[in-house]
Amino acid sequence: MRFAQKVAVVTGADSGIGRATALQLLEEGATVLAVDLEHTRPWPEQHAEQVRRLALDVADPATPGVVADHLRAEHGRVDVLANVAGILRIAPFLEVSRADWDRVIAVNLTGIFFLTQAVARIMVEGDIPGRIVNVSSVHAVVSEPNAAPYTATKGGLEAMTRTLASELAPHGVTVNCVRPGATRTGMSDPIYTPEIVRALTAKIPLRKIAPPEWVASAICYLASDEACYTTGACLDVDGGYSMDGALPGAAYS
Repeated sequence: MRFAQKVAVVTGADSGIGRATALQLLEEGATVLAVDLEHTRPWPEQHAEQVRRLALDVADPATPGVVADHLRAEHGRVDVLANVAGILRIAPFLEVSRADWDRVIAVNLTGIFFLTQAVARIMVEGDIPGRIVNVSSVHAVVSEPNAAPYTATKGGLEAMTRTLASELAPHGVTVNCVRPGATRTGMSDPIYTPEIVRALTAKIPLRKIAPPEWVASAICYLASDEACYTTGACLDVDGGYSMDGALPGAAYS
C-alpha cells in the first residue's frame, strides 16, 4: 500500500501502459484521476470509488486547467503524475505531413509540458513532495525508421525531464522517466506483425516483448517514496534492447 491516501493523475489511462499503471496505483491504495480521450473500459468493482474519470485530450490547451481545477476542488492535493498518453504516426521522413508532425508534438510533448506545469504548481503550493514520471521510449536513443516525429518527441521529453527535475528539486518534487522497449499495447499491436515480432524477439537480449504491467511496475517504483532520492533519471525497461551491441549471428573471437 505504497500509495495509501495519495492522489495520482494518470494520462492514457484507458488502455495499455496507462491502464496498467492506474490499476497498480489503485491496488496500492491511491485515488486515481484517470485521463484519456474516452473511457471505454469499466474499472474493477473493488476500486470503483477510488477512480475519477475525465475524458480529455492532453493536447487541448484547456486540459491542464480542467485537471488542476478538479484536483483543487475534489482532493485539495496531488501526489503523483504519470504522463503515459502518447501517439505514433508511421511514415517515411520524406513523406511526413505537417498535420501528423503537429499532432504528435502536441500530444507527446506540448501537452505533457503544460499538464505537468499545472500539476506541479499544486505540488509546490501545497509543499507536497510529489512524484512526476514521464514515459519515454527506447527510440529516444535508438533510431526508429519511419517514426521521426515520435522519436523527436521522446528525445525532447527526456531532455525536458532533466530540466524540470533541476527546477523542481528545491521543492522536493522529483521528475523521472521510464524508457520502455517493445511493449504490447493498443498502439503497438497494429504494427507488431508476425515478422516484426520475430525480429524483435531475436533483437531483445531477454527474448521477450513486455506486457504493459512490466512497465507500469517501473513507473510505480519511481512514483513511490522508495525512489525519493532519484530525480532526473531515465530507467530502461526494454529487455536489454538499447544496451545490446552484439552482432547478429557473429561474435568477436
